[in-house]
Amino acid sequence: MRVNERIVTISDFTERLRQELGQMTAQPNNEELQGFTEMLLNEMVSELVLLERAQEKHLTIEDAQVDAAIENLRKENKLEDDEAWEQALASAGMNIETLRERYYRSMLLQRVVQGEVRPVEITEEELRQQYDLDKEKYKVPAKVNLEQVYLADDGSDSAGLVSRARGIVERVRNGADFKAEATLAGSELQELGAIPVDDCRPELKQALEPLDDGGVTDPLIIPGGVQIVRLVQRIPAGYLSFGDVVGQIRRQRSEESYENQTRGLVEKLKSQYLVEVHQEYLQVVFANLGGA
Repeated sequence: MRVNERIVTISDFTERLRQELGQMTAQPNNEELQGFTEMLLNEMVSELVLLERAQEKHLTIEDAQVDAAIENLRKENKLEDDEAWEQALASAGMNIETLRERYYRSMLLQRVVQGEVRPVEITEEELRQQYDLDKEKYKVPAKVNLEQVYLADDGSDSAGLVSRARGIVERVRNGADFKAEATLAGSELQELGAIPVDDCRPELKQALEPLDDGGVTDPLIIPGGVQIVRLVQRIPAGYLSFGDVVGQIRRQRSEESYENQTRGLVEKLKSQYLVEVHQEYLQVVFANLGGA
């Protein structure tokens, strides 16, 4: 491929493809590989176009900026130890020079685009319209808010343990305090929180079905002991509110606008530059990879 005097050879492209594939946890099959390769080809053409624009505008990235970005990467991934850092790079099929080059290119491309793309004002009305369109994405399942008392079974008197648990259930159903009963039994009240009903194991789900809020289950025998569960509250299925997701929607719309403007910028620059793309050479790339 070529953009003005910038040229990427078949071997250059093949090496970049190998690097990208090395970052993937699962390797694509032949059909997926073809689609990924074509996507990478288009991505690299866009990169060349934007790099040409960066040269026109005399844009650069200082070494200190790259150093800071890489240092931040190490901290975020807890790779301050040099040996662990070297192993991480090797497992990704990279060395520090390759990583620095990748960061430099990525930061420079970002700077080019940020200099050309302008933020778009998104009104609350537009955000609410988007919320209504995508409302099914924000559906939340029915949940049960639970707490439990767990009595451990040491194997010495399993039948007696179940009998003690039944006594606790009976007293709580007659008005005794669940937390106090747990303390008297040598246990503690544990908050399980709000759990989707369908995530409950079948026997627990069945035991909860007849209960009203505040009710307790019969003793449930589980590995290692006996469980008594209190249904604190049923939470019906519904939707996250607009207020809960407005930030997410705003970010999504902003990212879409950024991506659309970036594509528009690349297409405009393509019409101004000499751009040559030889997709017919992709078969040579596949052969170099040992594929079809």
